[in-house]
Amino acid sequence: MVAISATALSIPLSSVGVGLVLPPLLFYFIYVEDRRRVAPEDEVNQPYRTELVRRHQFALLVTELLALLGYVALLGMFVLERPDLGVEYLAFGHLPLLVLLVYGHLKQHPTFDSLAVGATWAFVVVFSLLVSTTVTIGWELGSVFVGWFLIAFAGVESRNIQDIDGDSKSNKTTLAGYLGRKPTIALVGVVKSLGVITFWVVSGRVVAGLALCYLVVLRLFRALTRWETAHVGE
Repeated sequence: MVAISATALSIPLSSVGVGLVLPPLLFYFIYVEDRRRVAPEDEVNQPYRTELVRRHQFALLVTELLALLGYVALLGMFVLERPDLGVEYLAFGHLPLLVLLVYGHLKQHPTFDSLAVGATWAFVVVFSLLVSTTVTIGWELGSVFVGWFLIAFAGVESRNIQDIDGDSKSNKTTLAGYLGRKPTIALVGVVKSLGVITFWVVSGRVVAGLALCYLVVLRLFRALTRWETAHVGE
């Protein structure tokens, strides 16, 4: 995502450097920590994943803490090396952790979790470019934020389609549960298309094609995950 964003903004990847590592470290921490908090709906929707999480609790805890330490250390390094970056950037860089803190409450309201995840993913991507390069806040950076927000928001609702049964049994209402499967599938397709179109309008066909490839890769890994889950015990 960072590499595609840099290409969209005509920033050489060499300029981004270790800024490419910031989002993976932070998202690893956020997602592992969220998965370790096994929610009631996880027992129904993701029994295989829930078992893995419980079996490897200690290893997951250690690796997520290492990822968080790595993220904080890199962020601190960028702020110290750049006189133009104030200490407020350290605070901005920890905003996603605030979202993680309240995420359980957001799940209780339709679309709130999707909006939070979409905004967080998009924010971390553009923030990583802000601290690791000389790019400035402007309409182009804002357009990149919008493109990733749309794609990430739709991705969350796409996953929610698979979790409708478990969410219903746990009294969790998502947009997918409210609309139903077919309308949500259509909505996801439209919103993801709008995200790709945003990149096309801002940076042209090549960047839009890269964003589309990103979506294809996500679909591939989701298919592999489903295949592995379906063949457990064989």
